[in-house]
Amino acid sequence: MKQARGIESKLQTSEFLKNSEVLFPYFQKDYEAYNMSILAALDYYYNNKSDDYVEVEYRLLSWGEIYPPFFGDREHSLSAKFILREYPFKLFSISTPYSEIPQKLCLTFKAPIQTQVIGRTTSISPRQGAIAKEFTAFLSLITRRRVFAVGQTRESGLPTETTTEIYTRSHQQERQQLKEIDPEYIYRLLNNLQAMDRQIAESYVLGMRLYHSAIEMMYTEPDFAYLFLVMSLEAISSVVNKDISLDKYDDKELEQYLNSSYPGWKNFTTSESRLSVIQMLLSNKVYLTGRKLRDYVSENLPDIFWTENEDDAKPDYHYTLIVPGEDGLGKEELHHSEKIINDYEKIDRNKLKRTLDEIYKARSKLVHEGKRLPASILIGHFRRFPSNAFGELMEQISDAKDDSSTIKLPPFITLERLVSYTLVEFLRKQG
Repeated sequence: MKQARGIESKLQTSEFLKNSEVLFPYFQKDYEAYNMSILAALDYYYNNKSDDYVEVEYRLLSWGEIYPPFFGDREHSLSAKFILREYPFKLFSISTPYSEIPQKLCLTFKAPIQTQVIGRTTSISPRQGAIAKEFTAFLSLITRRRVFAVGQTRESGLPTETTTEIYTRSHQQERQQLKEIDPEYIYRLLNNLQAMDRQIAESYVLGMRLYHSAIEMMYTEPDFAYLFLVMSLEAISSVVNKDISLDKYDDKELEQYLNSSYPGWKNFTTSESRLSVIQMLLSNKVYLTGRKLRDYVSENLPDIFWTENEDDAKPDYHYTLIVPGEDGLGKEELHHSEKIINDYEKIDRNKLKRTLDEIYKARSKLVHEGKRLPASILIGHFRRFPSNAFGELMEQISDAKDDSSTIKLPPFITLERLVSYTLVEFLRKQG
């Protein structure tokens, strides 16, 4: 139980919640209850296998079928259903390949027994529900398939039935196409997560959870989902770049920011007081937080984000069209939904930093001024254009032709792809 007490000590003295430059009140209350449980499970597997544990199984649902590399007929092979075969996490497909969506998955792992003290109450629990939810967040981030934990089905070899959520959440999802994953790559990323600096790892897990919450509500609350994606980048970038000083940003761009935010600020400065005045004006750290986010994305966004022409995470469905037939009459043709990344779903590589600034400004206006995001963020991840989104899109295309310097807010599906690629690339480089 020494490991559990060590985890408890970290829980009660968490430097992340004390020192993080970006606070997330929505998650702060349940942060300690979760105790970044996936990290505890990884610590147990890689470092301390002698501690007490509970072996559990969970039922997961994936809105895009996930499968391992396999040569042969997957539909009639039991071996093809084993996606992840080894601990720390085993994953098995219950569904028949190519059959049903959402795909039913069985997750198996060893949850270490943890001790938690809240006030005068001491509880001993493996917190397996939190581990399952955070693993689904990890899997969703890596595969860009929307995976959710439904409930526990087995504990210590005995059947059980426990829901993951106290209250059932109501959310809608679109089906996605097949996704092949490399098990060795998944295990390597899990190893990297456990081995990295613990404060950064805790922030990374928080970023994963924010990303996962975003994709969970992307069809019911797209404005909030967009906000959570930005918060996901904030959570990790503010810790990774926490030591960046103001001196790095004492440049022309910083001066432009101050001129637009605080007109006439130079009238209150001298050569001796300039730095002190700038520090005072930036005391709320909004500017620095935005800059850290920009730097983090610029340093970790892989080239594939710019070079790929299709997005396989888009909704996957069939539709029919009436086309001229050989007999002169109309006939039906079945078409598969397109995965092409359209021009209005792309970000100009030369304008990445300015686009990130616009995203962060939109986030701030939503939170602090109650200004909703434009309806055009819905384009791409819905089957059809909402009428108001279509009008905004036509206006954006017209403005872009008239003014090439205009920066518009990218759609949700573009930002989601950017967040996933950035976080995964950062985790890959930790190895």
